Amino acid sequence: MTKKILFVTYKLQNYRIPIFNIIGAKEDIELTVLHSDKLSESKNKAFKEITIPYKKIGPLTFYDKSFRELIKSYDVVVCMFYLQNMSFFRLILSKKRSFKLIFWGIGVRASYESNFDAPTFFNRIRSFWAKKSDAMIFYTQYAKDKYIREGFSANKLFVMHNTVEVNNYKEDVSLRKDLLFIGTLYKSKKIFELLEAYEFAKQSTPKMPKLNIVGKGDEFDNIKNWIENTNNQNNIILHGAIYDEDILEKMFTTSIACFSPGQAGLSVLKSFGYGVPFITHENAITGGERLNIIDGVNGILFKKDDDLKDILIDISLNPSKFVTMGENAKKFYDNERTPENMANGFIDAVDYTLNLKTK
Repeated sequence: MTKKILFVTYKLQNYRIPIFNIIGAKEDIELTVLHSDKLSESKNKAFKEITIPYKKIGPLTFYDKSFRELIKSYDVVVCMFYLQNMSFFRLILSKKRSFKLIFWGIGVRASYESNFDAPTFFNRIRSFWAKKSDAMIFYTQYAKDKYIREGFSANKLFVMHNTVEVNNYKEDVSLRKDLLFIGTLYKSKKIFELLEAYEFAKQSTPKMPKLNIVGKGDEFDNIKNWIENTNNQNNIILHGAIYDEDILEKMFTTSIACFSPGQAGLSVLKSFGYGVPFITHENAITGGERLNIIDGVNGILFKKDDDLKDILIDISLNPSKFVTMGENAKKFYDNERTPENMANGFIDAVDYTLNLKTK
């Protein structure tokens, strides 16, 4: 029997489409993604796509009554774990749900203003929502383990390890000579700490690799000025934003390491998928992706910003060490963080809820 599944989010991100295609391609699943943005331009999708706008009052969001009518036609409704969405809140209070309800999200506090899983009153609200759901899906094993310690049954907790799709590529170690920074250019990512460390390291070794910076953002012009003022035009290349995966593939497969000192997000998985070790602070801002890094094995988790210059010098003097880390990163991605791995977590949660006895 075909299972009708509805996934609800505010925006359908392009990097999620491959995951939903894998889920929607299953013969016994009919997947629909509901969101509030423009319809995607992706062709040959294995899922349906519908849009409903949400309304906002202060920090709170909600849908009109058409949402409540729409969801009744599905067997399972999977909502992002958005505590500010009052329509989701109404779902957990409903005593006559005709469908199974799953929440999917980080599961703990994650923001630019605090450490990962910092204490917060909202943990109580998360716990309440989780208790009222039929199942929970988290981005990390860390969140699942935390909820188990708090008394939740492991049976209703699932993990979809956050990841992204990468191109199939042919490895050529001889091409791996550059350094890479990729992401939106915010100060909180500590891009200037990386630049200053690079300038110091360059004075200490004649073999300093070229640094490619891919991204745009508030600090773009300041970075451009810094490069010019320090005469690093031939050493540091500021590319701007790049969205073409074939171009990104070339950037990654010619890199020996990827840096993001202040934040570790999905670029960790993108780097791993292309065989590049990831280097970031041990307490970098993260939604959980930093937890994929095993220090000294598939990347580096440094303790203080001053360590950056030593890491850069080490790369220039011992490149084979970082090539090996990249090989480990690729094995980790292929074995544990592919889009198929992520999709299976979703499917397992859905199957679990449909096997539950009706309350």
